[in-house]
Amino acid sequence: MEKAIKLLLRSSDELLRVLETYSIPINDLENRSVSNNADSSESINESRRRRIVAVVTHKDEENDWEEGSVFILKNKLFSSPYQDEFEIDRVLPVHGDFTITMAQVNRADLGVSVQLPSESALNQSRSGLRLHITPGGESEPLDLFTYDVQGLKNVLAECRRLRELAGMLTYIHTDNISLMACVDLSPETQTYSWLAPYVSNNVHIPPFTSVFPNIQETHRPLFTRLSPASAGTPGEDGKDVITIRDDWIRSRARNECRKARARLHLRIGTFNVNGKMPSQDLSVWVRSTVNEKKDFASVLPPLNEISPFSIGENNPIDEQVEDTLQTTSSSFSYSSTASTNAVHSPSPTASSFSTAPSVFTATPSATTVQTENSVLPSPASSTSVYSPIIVETEPVLVPTLNADQTDPSDPDMLILGFQELDLSAEALIYSTSTVREDAWCTAIFAALGEKGGMYEKLASKQLVGMLIIIIVKKSLKSCFSNIMTSSAGVGLMGYMGNKGGTAIRLTFTPPTTLIPALDNILSHESTKSGEPSTPTATSPKLDFQPSPSSQPSHESHGIKNLGSTVLTFVCSHLAAFDEMVAQRNTDYHSLIKKFVFDSSSAVSGVVDAESQEMPGQFESSPQHHPQEIQEKFSVFETDTLFWMGDLNYRIDLPDQEVRTLLSSEHWSDHGKYLLKYDQLKNSIENKHAFDMFSEHEITHLPTYRFSPGVAVDSLGYDVKRKPAWTDRILYVHSPLTTQIQPVTYASHREISFSDHQPVSAEFALDVDLFDKHQIHATATSLFRQVYGMEEQQERSKLRLSENTVDFGDLFYGREKTYTLSIQNTGKVPVAFRFLPLDAESEIHPRWLKISRMTGLLLPKELIEITMTTIVDNDVASELNLGPRNLNHTLILHSVMGKDLFVVVSATYHYTCFANELSRLTRLPGSIRALRGPEDLLHEDRAINAPREVMRLVNWMMTTSHSVDCLFLNRADQDIVHRLRECLDTGEDFPYSHEAKDSTVLVAFGETLLQLLDSLTECIVSTSLHAQCVSPVSRDEAFEVLDSFPQATVNVWISVTAFLHYVVQTSPDPESKAQRIATVFAPVFFGLFRKDSNPSASSATSTPAITPLQSQAFILHFIQ
Repeated sequence: MEKAIKLLLRSSDELLRVLETYSIPINDLENRSVSNNADSSESINESRRRRIVAVVTHKDEENDWEEGSVFILKNKLFSSPYQDEFEIDRVLPVHGDFTITMAQVNRADLGVSVQLPSESALNQSRSGLRLHITPGGESEPLDLFTYDVQGLKNVLAECRRLRELAGMLTYIHTDNISLMACVDLSPETQTYSWLAPYVSNNVHIPPFTSVFPNIQETHRPLFTRLSPASAGTPGEDGKDVITIRDDWIRSRARNECRKARARLHLRIGTFNVNGKMPSQDLSVWVRSTVNEKKDFASVLPPLNEISPFSIGENNPIDEQVEDTLQTTSSSFSYSSTASTNAVHSPSPTASSFSTAPSVFTATPSATTVQTENSVLPSPASSTSVYSPIIVETEPVLVPTLNADQTDPSDPDMLILGFQELDLSAEALIYSTSTVREDAWCTAIFAALGEKGGMYEKLASKQLVGMLIIIIVKKSLKSCFSNIMTSSAGVGLMGYMGNKGGTAIRLTFTPPTTLIPALDNILSHESTKSGEPSTPTATSPKLDFQPSPSSQPSHESHGIKNLGSTVLTFVCSHLAAFDEMVAQRNTDYHSLIKKFVFDSSSAVSGVVDAESQEMPGQFESSPQHHPQEIQEKFSVFETDTLFWMGDLNYRIDLPDQEVRTLLSSEHWSDHGKYLLKYDQLKNSIENKHAFDMFSEHEITHLPTYRFSPGVAVDSLGYDVKRKPAWTDRILYVHSPLTTQIQPVTYASHREISFSDHQPVSAEFALDVDLFDKHQIHATATSLFRQVYGMEEQQERSKLRLSENTVDFGDLFYGREKTYTLSIQNTGKVPVAFRFLPLDAESEIHPRWLKISRMTGLLLPKELIEITMTTIVDNDVASELNLGPRNLNHTLILHSVMGKDLFVVVSATYHYTCFANELSRLTRLPGSIRALRGPEDLLHEDRAINAPREVMRLVNWMMTTSHSVDCLFLNRADQDIVHRLRECLDTGEDFPYSHEAKDSTVLVAFGETLLQLLDSLTECIVSTSLHAQCVSPVSRDEAFEVLDSFPQATVNVWISVTAFLHYVVQTSPDPESKAQRIATVFAPVFFGLFRKDSNPSASSATSTPAITPLQSQAFILHFIQ
């Protein structure tokens, strides 16, 4: 009970005493002649009459004063039968006029029949104590009845003490106004300012659980959404506090209430049918094929990016999940969830609390905690006042259950989008016919074959030639509600429907059958462990089918009313032609503005399950009817968004170049090269359009354009239209509420009656299992903890575990981590953020990454921040030019408080990687021996070519092993690392030229490629690319070298001479030369570098040199 009460209190307020009582209605006091028979109609329900008297205090330890109040709590309406849930009925400040009187009385004399719990009824007499509470002022008195004599004595003693303190403070108030600034003794209110969040009817609680944050905003890191600020220029702390607070409440409530996940299996398809009616079997598109299909249940580990603070590439929890996948049943599994705010607390005391539904006992490590100027005792070794509540940031495992428990192998939803469904002029002007939609629906269900009876059409939306259809399993149809549709044209004159899109927004509520399934999982864990279990990071995987006959027992998870998730699907057709990339980007931005979902048009008037709770006040008005409110939603106000269609983005390469790359056996990874010039990929990278969206890896051939019966090339593409991946399926989601795992992404060449090939993608979509009332109550409770932060008078206090962090030696390609603890040692919540020194500075140096840039801590909470050093090519290119000793001061700003400082330092060891060629030629010896830039040789004393390149080439030239394996096989990265160290230090290579194993030789080749690729400017600079296109002979190619810098010429000749040797020793020199040239083309010419990437502009942007042209230039030297 005390835990439930503490959830209602702010962290700065302390619960002292609790007394269980029952209310006495006035009419019962006036009429003592009521019959004492046991008629059930006259008995008073215990739950409705139950009242909890709680004595709560608020202390200011700095000024040494304390104020108190009596809270009268009642059971929350429709509360869970498994746990206490209260709401505040009255708040009575304890001051001079506050009195409590008591008298012994018999229950029968009161005319009430309180139904006592059976175990207490045996031990309690029919007589008890009546309390008469007089709050003072104009407040109504209150009469209560209790049996707890000792509890009443404790409450009376505390109230007496608090009233005496109130009298003392009132006296002090006359002499020291500043000390009692928080006391309001006006006769109108007779209350304390700290009670405002509990008593004000005008306190607005933001609708954290019923309003969908815009995905565009939530995908931006939180610190980028705060006001601009620096050490010398304060930001808008008041607004920043609200931004941090709201994000903290939303994330923490979701993470605490998430008990499991439900998995939906989605199959999404897009098909530009070119005005044709279905004339072929669509089963390969609609149903998973043998080669394409994967076991959905085996794709269990969630994406690591769900945690906004995750910075590592490998998640050990996910790796553990991967290792145990094979033993997981097909009906459910465990998946990782970043519970960024799960609270681990020490053993509960009268003055500590946790907002987590379940807590663990965690002992903090014995570390030294420092302030800015002094070192304080470790929290673990100090008194209970400093015992921290550790905010856990590691992923937690929760069960994942298939939404359809009966047949999880087939997709739960089919979402199919069509373009150019009708090319007639009548359709463009006006058409309401569903003939074509009906024909395609018939073809789809025919393609499903014997599975067709499992499915039913849920919704569709058509605009001229664009159509989106959603088909779901009949067993899940009742789970979908609040279906809304939208459409928008962006074609002729900017609004005609020949181009544009259609969209469907719907709400998914997991089936209630998952609740007993979850009960069985948790009860199985409880049986194994011998005690009640809540899924944790160490919860094991289970391999059994939940028994449908098991009796539900929701005590371990508390889910009774399942919450919902919103899914949105868009089908669009954007502007055509290669050069219209800018128009396509404009079409996208027009559509996201025009798509609006109106709740008044929801199918069948179904109301979103989430909207049944409309948090806005501390208590909902019983006269409020959510279904009468008409709301409008944008396309990004959703939990997940899938966007499919003929997006019409093309490839920025010449037509013949594309066809050659597609058909050439030497360019085996042709997709990697072609997608480098894909307009959609470039638009996303340059943030011109679809910048938040993700796309599964493309491994299929371009899907456009095919023309049966006309001239085609060897791959079947129309010779008059350049091949392109025009048909795409993209997705974006809220990592807090959902997880998406792409499973397949394929085109279907078997369906050939259109000039496009249909494309399909399968996804495993995991949505949260949570109780919608619980998450609302949790968010409300959390809001109470932090209400008024932007106006609080008490100073926030943060403590750092360290104010200096020395990373020691810093090397290229190696990571180091350090954990810094931040603890809130004050009595009020505190929000924090890292700031730059000034507006022109970075918050942290480029060689350092910080796991969380902002956050919020309740009193006593402690959070750990991971700092990681990363030295990649971009970072090393800067560090190689500066001093070895690195120092930077991090500024931790407590919003509405003072700043703390952390000095981070490291000693950088120079590397030959990520340098300019000309700089390498000026090294007096090994680069590791360089003390600083001042040690470099003068330009007129530079050597002909970098020693590092020549050492690698010379070693490979003198090896006795066959060099035919070079540059085509994977290398051992451990050997590559050792070779890099030898290049940096100048030490001899620890490998013999006589080694028979090719592993070392392959590693030498890989090291050479990595060294050349890491250069700050590629061997052939961008300014020279155009000159390398024209040579048609070896002699002309050598003439181009005259334009190269001297160091570049020497490296080029040395490396290509060695490559010529490799080619000549090969059994198939011609093929070998082609393959070697494809490997070195992106290295020599920087084809994959950002500076060589054509931007998605208003016109087609063709690079100065293409992959085939760079290959041809290299062939002049190595054949």
